[in-house]
Parts: sequence; C-alpha cells; structure tokens
Amino acid sequence: MFNYRPGEGGIARATAFWSLAGFAFFAGHRFYLWSQRFEFFDNDLLGSEIPVLGMPLTPGFIGGLVLFAIAVYGIRRLVNAPKIADLLIDTELEMKKVTWPSFDEARKASVIVIACIVVLTGFLLLADFGLERFFFDVLYGGSADGR
Repeated sequence: MFNYRPGEGGIARATAFWSLAGFAFFAGHRFYLWSQRFEFFDNDLLGSEIPVLGMPLTPGFIGGLVLFAIAVYGIRRLVNAPKIADLLIDTELEMKKVTWPSFDEARKASVIVIACIVVLTGFLLLADFGLERFFFDVLYGGSADGR
C-alpha cells in the first residue's frame, strides 16, 4: 500500500489514509444524496435494485462512487508523497519515544483539572454577580432589571 519507504510509519500512514478515506466516503454519499434532487440523477438504470446494497443504480450513485474512487486514489498518492510520508514516519517515531502516564496518574491529574475548573467557575460566577450589583446599584442607582 505504501510505495515510499515501505515498512516505516505504517501505523501513522494507515491511520491517515483510513481517516481521510472515511471522509471521502462521506463526500461520495453526500454527493449521492444531493444528486437525488435532480431528475436526471435519479433515473434507475437497471430497473431493479442492486442485489447486495438494496438500492437502485442511478447516475447519482455512479457519480458518488466515482467521486469516492478519485478521492481514495488521491489520498493514496498523498500518503506516499515524500514530504507527507516523512512527516508521518517521523511522527510515529516520536510517538514511540513518549512516556505515557499510568492510569492512576492520568486519573489523579484529571481530578485536579476538574477541581480547578470548578473553583474557577465559582470565582467567575461570584465576580460576575458582584460586578453586576456594583454597577447597577452603586454606579447607576437602579437594579439590574431596569427599575
């Protein structure tokens, strides 16, 4: 599948390829749904459904399939381009050097982050109410509801 430096960066390149191929599938499917608005693209070419898919063969379906095939070909060329492939290979090599935290360390760090968010939210809530009271009662001489 990978012509440029085969055997290197396989996980990163395969992840990039299949992620982009998923987007290409959604683009082809979206084209098929969009093309159903027009009478030309909605004509059944076979007169019956495609056996496995259970849907009619229409010019819109063929257009979506062609769009998907062209996009997948372009994506394959993209992940084999030297600059992109080198980037993905180097990314995979760097990710292997990373020291990942244990589950317990990750859980403790998450609890600390959530606690900081709660404290900061409380502070901002109190500051907002305090400044509102200050401006409307002291400076403007009225209440926040306009009376």
